[in-house]
Amino acid sequence: MMLPAVRLAGLAVLLACSIQAPARAQPGTAAAAATDRAPQPAPMTAVDMVEIATLSQPSLSPDGNVLAYLKDDLDWRRNRVVDRLVLREAASGEPIEPFAPESWREDIDAIAWSPDSRSFLTLLEREGDEHDQVYRFDLASRQLTRLTRHPVDIDNVTWAPDGAGFYFESDEAVDDDDWSLDPYEHRPFEELFYYDIARDAYHRVVSADTVILDYSVARDGAFLLVTMRKALPKNEKETNEVWLVSREGPVRQLTDNAFQERDAQLSPDNSRFAFIAEVDAGGRLYHEDNLFVQDVGSDTPRLLFPDMAVEVLQFAWDASGEGLFFLGNVGLTTQLFHCDLATGAVRQVTRGEHQLKSWRYDHRSGRHVALRADARSPGDVVSIDPDSGAIAVLSPEFADFSARFALPRQEAFRWTAPDGREIEGLLVRPLGHRAGEPFPLVTISHGGPRSSVNFGSWQVSRYLPVLAGEGYGVFLPNYRGGTGYGDAFMRDMVGNYFNNSDDDILAGIDALVEAGLADPEALIAMGWSAGGHMTNWLIGQTDRFVAASSGAGASDWVSMYGESDFRRNRTFHFGGPPWAEDAPFEVFRRTSPVTHAWRVKTPTLFFSGENDERVPPTQGLIMYRALSDLGVETKLYLAKGEPHNFRRPRNQLFKINRELQWYARHRGADYVPVRPELAAGPVPEDTDAGDGIEGEPAG
Repeated sequence: MMLPAVRLAGLAVLLACSIQAPARAQPGTAAAAATDRAPQPAPMTAVDMVEIATLSQPSLSPDGNVLAYLKDDLDWRRNRVVDRLVLREAASGEPIEPFAPESWREDIDAIAWSPDSRSFLTLLEREGDEHDQVYRFDLASRQLTRLTRHPVDIDNVTWAPDGAGFYFESDEAVDDDDWSLDPYEHRPFEELFYYDIARDAYHRVVSADTVILDYSVARDGAFLLVTMRKALPKNEKETNEVWLVSREGPVRQLTDNAFQERDAQLSPDNSRFAFIAEVDAGGRLYHEDNLFVQDVGSDTPRLLFPDMAVEVLQFAWDASGEGLFFLGNVGLTTQLFHCDLATGAVRQVTRGEHQLKSWRYDHRSGRHVALRADARSPGDVVSIDPDSGAIAVLSPEFADFSARFALPRQEAFRWTAPDGREIEGLLVRPLGHRAGEPFPLVTISHGGPRSSVNFGSWQVSRYLPVLAGEGYGVFLPNYRGGTGYGDAFMRDMVGNYFNNSDDDILAGIDALVEAGLADPEALIAMGWSAGGHMTNWLIGQTDRFVAASSGAGASDWVSMYGESDFRRNRTFHFGGPPWAEDAPFEVFRRTSPVTHAWRVKTPTLFFSGENDERVPPTQGLIMYRALSDLGVETKLYLAKGEPHNFRRPRNQLFKINRELQWYARHRGADYVPVRPELAAGPVPEDTDAGDGIEGEPAG
């Protein structure tokens, strides 16, 4: 017998987004005639979605004259995406010719400007290199020069403030031994180096039995802060501690706790430091990502703005050292804030229905740059005025996006959960939706669950514009267990995974149905990672969904705990590991989706990456076996060589096409899969085309 139908909630409150439609030309005017002749924006296809360029690592040269960022380059025939460098004059936006790649494979991996703005460092593996090396690109001569010849890959390059050299990380160089095997979860020790440019030589700064999480350089160059720990299995962060380090090596350990510190930075006068940690004021684990300040020499950190519901994503000391800028997730948006340390006052710098990411601040010029995504742009490079909060677009990559594609609105949607808690999420209506016409609704649960959905959601696994173009409404709820709404909201799953989260989602669907927006006979569920966990769970709680798709979703928590490369948070979800003396087996069993598989009636697709360490493919296989044996229509697709998230373009396209086919068929409609037009000629030798999932499903 199925569980009761989804609980009905009160009427939803719809908040329209602030984006205004362009003014229409009056009939009979020259402007109207020109408008009639101009190409009209077309709905986005699955191919268009996968082909959207992603920008990353935006930065301005210290003098503010040159903008640099990376833009990915997709090649369908090779089935690959690589990052390419873009340089522009900051004032005019005119392109500057960067260095040319030697081969299509060449993937740029960093942009680190020199203090004098005349050059930058990057990481490349060029012809003749066996590993990533540091190269220097001189703007005036356009010359690219290799600086290092390191025996292993290099990572995380940072200039010293005096410009005389730079720091970099790498794994410890060890001799390969063909006569032995590494133990499971073996991780090599890591080292930190300083490279002296004039001497063309480098030396070790940190070399010990450590794993380096991150490091930062003081503004005067006298010290570094290095967050490191003893070499333990991957993702065991409790032993991260912050060390004060000079150019010659470690000076002193600054912290000794279980805070899991990250991104530690010294104040301008080197008297105190700040860091982000997933703890509360008392050091208790599994809380929002909070911001702390601690005096050098003190054992006690101070939690900043403890009463503010925010997830701190990035931060930087301001020019004076009397405050900090920080990027914070506050639910449906991410914004830039400033905190005055003397008064504790927090000022919101930016406003708007957007998400900001990859933010960078230069204390010398006071300039802020970031990527901003909203309903009309997948992520432009922007500058931010720290006083007015005004945002100016610096990159032209998506200038014609709204002219090329018919893009749906994104709206805030709020409803009341069964226990009275107000919940919010994102609603996307179908293109051309007319008031009073219920639409088929695809509910997408976010991953994490320590995350949230922001305005400007453009993940290829969600493909919101494509769904809207196919006539679907899309609902993305920010259910309990997620971030941006405070510690109590995020900790709601402690001791009981799913707890109120499924009620939050189902009540939101009910609110949409009651408001006359969603068609109760055409409800669909989907999600990836923790969204896949949620999808596996929901189809065992109600039979109202006509179809579902679960990507990288857990089915059995005991095996998941043992198989996954990430267990720390799951200990909080269940109250302990399954191999403890008094293991909470009842919690593991009761909250495992496969326990309730006997109730499932919903036709469901499953997707897994063959090399997924976070949610191993056995989890999808378990749910697939269960539904198949129970007579529920189901298919499982294993993507060869893929990790937790699909990276190969053809696999991303296959997933979208297959899901749209599945959804259409189970609501009595049609969908014709699309593919890109490929140029004639032989398939390149360096293609990944043979490693995809197109073809027959597993099983």
